[in-house]
Amino acid sequence: MTGSESGFLNTLRALGTFRREHLGNQPSDRALSRLAGISASTVGDWLRGTRFPQRLEQVLAVVEGIRSEAVRRGLPSATATSLLDDSRWRAAYDQELEQRTQNTRAAVERAQALSAQRGDLGWPVRNLDDPFTMDVHHAIDAEEDANDTALPLLPTYIERDHDALLHRAASQAEEGRSALMTLIGGSSTGKTRACWETLRRLPDTWRLWHPIDPSYPEAVLDGLPRVGPRTVVWLNEVQHYLLTMDPTLGERVAAGLRELLRSPDRGPVLLLATAHPEDWNRLTGAPHGTGDNHPQARALLTRAGSFTRIPDTFICDPQRLLQAAQSDPRVAEADAHAKGGRLTQYLAGVPALLERIDTAPPLAVATICAAMDLRRLGHSPALPTALLEATAHALATDEQWNQHAHTNWLKNTLTYLSTPCKGVPGPLTLIRQRPGTPPPDQEQYRLSDYLEELGRYTRRRYCPAPQFWSAALQYALSHDNRRALARAAHDRGRVSIAASILDEYSLPGLFDRSSDYALGEEARTTRAEAALTRIKKERTPDTPRVLDLLFKEKEARSLQELGEQERAEAIWEELAEARFPGACVSVGDRHKEAGRRTEAEQWYRKGADSGDPDAMQGLVFLLAEDGLLEEATEWTERIADVGDIYAYSRLAYRFEEVGDVSRAKKYFRKAVDAGLIDCYTDLIRVHWNEGDQDTAQRLYSEAVQSGETSGPMMKAERAGEHATADELAFTAVDHGTVQPLRQLLWHRLQQPDTTLGETLARKAIDAGEAFIVHGLAELFSPSEHPQSLKAMQRVFESADEIGSSHPDA
Repeated sequence: MTGSESGFLNTLRALGTFRREHLGNQPSDRALSRLAGISASTVGDWLRGTRFPQRLEQVLAVVEGIRSEAVRRGLPSATATSLLDDSRWRAAYDQELEQRTQNTRAAVERAQALSAQRGDLGWPVRNLDDPFTMDVHHAIDAEEDANDTALPLLPTYIERDHDALLHRAASQAEEGRSALMTLIGGSSTGKTRACWETLRRLPDTWRLWHPIDPSYPEAVLDGLPRVGPRTVVWLNEVQHYLLTMDPTLGERVAAGLRELLRSPDRGPVLLLATAHPEDWNRLTGAPHGTGDNHPQARALLTRAGSFTRIPDTFICDPQRLLQAAQSDPRVAEADAHAKGGRLTQYLAGVPALLERIDTAPPLAVATICAAMDLRRLGHSPALPTALLEATAHALATDEQWNQHAHTNWLKNTLTYLSTPCKGVPGPLTLIRQRPGTPPPDQEQYRLSDYLEELGRYTRRRYCPAPQFWSAALQYALSHDNRRALARAAHDRGRVSIAASILDEYSLPGLFDRSSDYALGEEARTTRAEAALTRIKKERTPDTPRVLDLLFKEKEARSLQELGEQERAEAIWEELAEARFPGACVSVGDRHKEAGRRTEAEQWYRKGADSGDPDAMQGLVFLLAEDGLLEEATEWTERIADVGDIYAYSRLAYRFEEVGDVSRAKKYFRKAVDAGLIDCYTDLIRVHWNEGDQDTAQRLYSEAVQSGETSGPMMKAERAGEHATADELAFTAVDHGTVQPLRQLLWHRLQQPDTTLGETLARKAIDAGEAFIVHGLAELFSPSEHPQSLKAMQRVFESADEIGSSHPDA
């Protein structure tokens, strides 16, 4: 490998020449392909110097195959040394990769500089030629390629039903009307590829903006003011932008995107988004737990934009599939071997990935389970080696650890899990640092997208044992990751674990009824006193006004916790005069509690006029109670427009109370269509009471398919089929509603024997629904439900000490 050779491709070409001239083209391309785990055509392209390899390890496997043949033939070492030395290959590859990165960066910087002069954001769509930079999955290498011809980067594309909807959204944008389309589907179902194909159809005048730096939501907020007409905003994995640790950050992103879509002077723009079903349900489903954290996101995705679901099975025109299989051996192989119609998953290497896991040693399985749990519990994609090691140790049994944890177990495990599967990345992928960035203190790995989704589903009701949480919090990559993990622990009733990380501002207690509950009155008082001390220390005469208002809000809430209502109310009124969000509601509520309805309405109107949805709702309550339903309806529509789908149901109940059944049905239906599927029960009841049993039966079937499982759940419960009832309750949770789970818990905890109720409560807590159990406990009265309260106390007292049973990996 001499200095006269220019570039890594020339070196590969020289290796091919060496094989041809000295070894008679042995080993063959096919023999080398088996060593490297790639196609024979790819090996041929490398040795002709026509394709740059993406993975050095596969190149080294080819080099090793040629070196072995050279040694077998007894070639002089001097002849082969310059071409067959691994260290020189590594150095040359790193040099070439750095040069390519610099060239790419320079090209991007030139394009960005030109765009900045014109005020544009993003890159022209005509310049996009690398789908992998947009998170499109790599495809498998074909098993056989008899013609030894180079294949395109991506398999032949076959359109399906959702492509027509994408084309419609793109056409709408081309005609001058902004559009948002979200594709909902599991991992490797073709969501991102479909968006890529739509992108490629747009005229050359369009640009693409993919906001990712310094973080997904921050990039959006920073760049939104500069988004110009004919721009595609690429929101792949939309949860990165909208499901944030601080919900207000994601809500600001959603509000900004909604404003972009409805501003005629900013468009046309086209927003392309993808979402996993679980994330879609979290963003658009009925709010529960501590409140509604996603009204803006819900309004963006379900009201401002269109959406469609992509099934796991590949459904298309059979003739198109046949034509694609004839032209692309990868499609032909997938069509022949994919099980259950999962063709796109096969192309993305999912069967090979699962086979790697199925045959993995026990500690490799523990490592993958640890990675799955870390990701679903909130850690960022970059998983440090020490974190994987410590959490895998926490998940492994004593027997597994004693038998398999030899000296090099971690190195061997990471090598096994990061080796490509049939040409696509393995279960874990080593994250390579870009040139010019500070090297990390340890290697970091990323979990396969498919396994991440698989873990989120198969392990969704499993809460790890305390030793896992301790290891995760100790070795997490950053403090933000520790906070995210601590929040996940708290949501699963592990309050003591969470308290070691979260501060007094962000850690609400689960129970306040008595000091016997975790973080009860004593802890709440201590927390409030600590907050006041911190505010007094940090606030200065030079504190900016915005920050000073935030200090005042925290001071008012802390004073309320300590029972100093008069001082708190004075601060709330000061904040309300400054139109601080939520303050008008707080003051209005206090006037209403004191019977001063006129003053309460004035404060609610003041907050409503400034856009506070809680103030709007307070006003609606007063108007409805006074019989002013027409004005209440107008405000309800405005509330729903900012994402508060409960506004529809509240109005529907009021119409039902005054006997206006027609409008009650109308608003129950609006609530259901907006995502509040709990209201199916009310809609069915109203139709049934009217004698319209056919519609009631149809709605019943529709409700079950949407996840509103209360009816069949209670039927199973009354029949003694408790396991079935449990499954139906959690099926509803998976669809984004907790009403059936709450109903079943309430029923069981009022029985003379609360054992089944306690078991279900623990399951709910382990699944991350601790606040649902907490909310239910708050409804029990010490005088009327002493047994129920004791059962709740036992559940939460033991939550910190145990983990749920291990699911299958």
